[in-house]
Amino acid sequence: MYGFNDGLTANFGLVAGVIGAAVQPHVIMISGVAGMIADALSMGSSGYLAAKSEQEVWEHEIAMEKEEIRLMPEVEQEEMALQYEAKGVDPRTARRMAEEVMRDPVRALGEQVRDELKIGEAHATPFREGWITGAATAVGAFIPVFPFLVLQGRVAIWVAFTIAMLSHFIVGAARSFFTGRGVIRSGIDMFVIGMGVAAVGYLVGDLVAKTL
Repeated sequence: MYGFNDGLTANFGLVAGVIGAAVQPHVIMISGVAGMIADALSMGSSGYLAAKSEQEVWEHEIAMEKEEIRLMPEVEQEEMALQYEAKGVDPRTARRMAEEVMRDPVRALGEQVRDELKIGEAHATPFREGWITGAATAVGAFIPVFPFLVLQGRVAIWVAFTIAMLSHFIVGAARSFFTGRGVIRSGIDMFVIGMGVAAVGYLVGDLVAKTL
């Protein structure tokens, strides 16, 4: 969702800026395609690096926890007992459970990673995060470009504007399923953002063209 939204809004602003510069239609198409590719690569690499950094942080924390279990088993056992007590286990049983778990360093590490560090099982690799984000960005960025591949002139411009604005509203409405906000309100928020990006892009393109 994040990649799709970024690709749609960023490339819509770029296309609007090129339109504002009053260039030839093929320049609009080339600029839009180039923007789509650049944005997809940028977002994809950012998604990959973010996931990889998170993974490296988790691996470092797990390694530190493993070393603490090896060097300070009594402290870790006490921490584990307190965690059991926080879950409602009586103190005596909690201490006995912690002592039993600490006899197996692998099991102890697994419990501390889950309960103390709050690190769960990874559901996606950095590569998967990267290509999904990049692909979603490319799909969103392609929307304002597509009309220029099949249409020409003002018709292409108005179709691109219409489908891009509708897409902004739909994306905003879809976000409401995750945020809990009203569908219409979320859709209008994204619609207004898309309109603002298009307006600024167009005015900047027009200004640059007149200045140069």
